[in-house]
Order: sequence, then C-alpha cells, then structure tokens
Amino acid sequence: MLVALFSFVMLAKTSTRVVSLEGISIFTLGIMLYLIVFATSFVRLVMQFQKKETLVEKLQSEKEKNEQEKILIRADRKNHLIDFKDLYYIESLNDYVKILTSNDEFITREKITSLNKKLPDRFLRIHRSFIINMEYVTSFTTTSVDIKDQILPISRTYKKDSVSKLQKSKIAQ
Repeated sequence: MLVALFSFVMLAKTSTRVVSLEGISIFTLGIMLYLIVFATSFVRLVMQFQKKETLVEKLQSEKEKNEQEKILIRADRKNHLIDFKDLYYIESLNDYVKILTSNDEFITREKITSLNKKLPDRFLRIHRSFIINMEYVTSFTTTSVDIKDQILPISRTYKKDSVSKLQKSKIAQ
C-alpha cells in the first residue's frame, strides 16, 4: 500500500500536466486507497472465517457420527435399533440390503450408500456390495476379507483404500 501511495505522490510531483489532480489532494487519495485495501482485507478475512466455520461443523458432525452406538433400521415393517458392536457386515442385494449381526439378520430396502454415510469410521466399504466392521476381520488378503468364517471379496475400486485401512487397524490392535 505504501508503494501505491508513494507512486501517486511521485506522479503528482513530476507531471501535473498529464494527470490533473486539481480537485483531489494526495492525502484524500491515500485515505481512499487505505480504505479499499482495508475493505478487501476484511472481506477476505470474513470468507476465511466462514470456510473454517463450515470445516468445524463438518468435523463436529463426523465426531457425533463416530460417537454413535446404534443405528436405526426399518425391516419387516418394524424399526430396529442395531448396536454397532454387534454388526458384522452389510451386503447389498440389488434393491435390498442384508445386515448381518451377531444375533440376527435383517433385510431392508435402504440403499447401501445411505447406510455407509450413517456408519462410523470403524466400518469400511470393500466392495460396491459390502461394508464390513473392521473389528471382526479375522484375516485378509488383497482380494478378500474373512469375517466370522465368511469370505468377502475386495473389489479393485476399493482395494487400495481398504487394504491400507485394514493394515492400519490391525497394527493398532
């Protein structure tokens, strides 16, 4: 800003014939420049604050999602509360979704993508048809996962992410 003010001062001193500053003093010009810079800085600051605020809201919603203990599922014309600790895996069956738990098996018309958004981070999408609970993985390779004597495939799309998350979760345990 000082450079711009200095350039206007030099311009006014050297060639008054080229630039007519009859009605405008250098002081007024400097104040206007300062106000413009201040206003743009304030607008940028407000925009950065709004971005940070949305990021904080997103992180809070993720934290709440991870602190949840149960999920509400509608199956057999009833609403069922399923504990996350009892849920082994979720399998997509075209228009239906099969949810396998330690006690029961539920079939619902909910989409697997909507269920995936409701689940905490300990659940992992390994295939377009499967979401698993990483706590129940007994063994895994780059192509399959073994959960409760059930071998589930890992698709090429989810392979890199799935294998790295499974390795991290098994190392942490």
